[in-house]
Amino acid sequence: MKNALHLASIVVCSSMIFTTSACAETVSMHGATTVLNMVVTPHRAAVEKATGHTLAIVGNATGKGLVDLSDGKAEIAMVSEPMEIALSAAQLAGKSIDPKTLQFYEIRKDEIVFVVHPSNSVSSLSWEQLSDIHTGKITNWKQVGGKDQAIVVYSDATTGGTRAMVKKLVMNGKEYASNVKALISVARVAESVPKDENGIGGVGRGFVDASKLKVIQTNKLERPLGFVTLGAPSPKAKQVIDAFKKAAGA
Repeated sequence: MKNALHLASIVVCSSMIFTTSACAETVSMHGATTVLNMVVTPHRAAVEKATGHTLAIVGNATGKGLVDLSDGKAEIAMVSEPMEIALSAAQLAGKSIDPKTLQFYEIRKDEIVFVVHPSNSVSSLSWEQLSDIHTGKITNWKQVGGKDQAIVVYSDATTGGTRAMVKKLVMNGKEYASNVKALISVARVAESVPKDENGIGGVGRGFVDASKLKVIQTNKLERPLGFVTLGAPSPKAKQVIDAFKKAAGA
């Protein structure tokens, strides 16, 4: 009888649209810091309140997030680019993942922009010029109409989605120069460039503080921000994903 009642409570809990405190569980989310900063953090309190679940979040870049998902260390991976590019980031993090095993849920759109110090006189760059800057073909701002100063390139983590997307679409798959400063997250890029008059880096538009950074004019580079599950999401993971969609107006 006791086991039957316990089973019944589980069935009722999993079928509820909104969980109650009696059904509250922890949902682990690992991955892209862009998604963490632009989607999860702004709506976390509302989602935890709506679902009753506690979110255990690790911002460790798209590639590592997908590897953690595949290894069972996370229930939801946060990704900040199309899946084909996200999977290349996972390969850099050490694992090849079959895309057929994954389900992607887009929450909102984002744009990658390239930022420099406000004092930089360069206002626009073509994708070809940006590619040459990131590959080390162009090394001085004077080569693109700026001051006679060495260019310092900052990038997302080596397993990060922003870095992978810039490489794929802007750089046509070419390798980053060895002297590019790969930081632990996109947020660090947005923090580092304002301190370096010769710096440049690609970040999500949501990271841009107009009082500290100047956005370079170039072609638009749009991407989806979303969540990934291994197969169909568990009831609690689905509740969290649906709550984020609602909170973000998706």
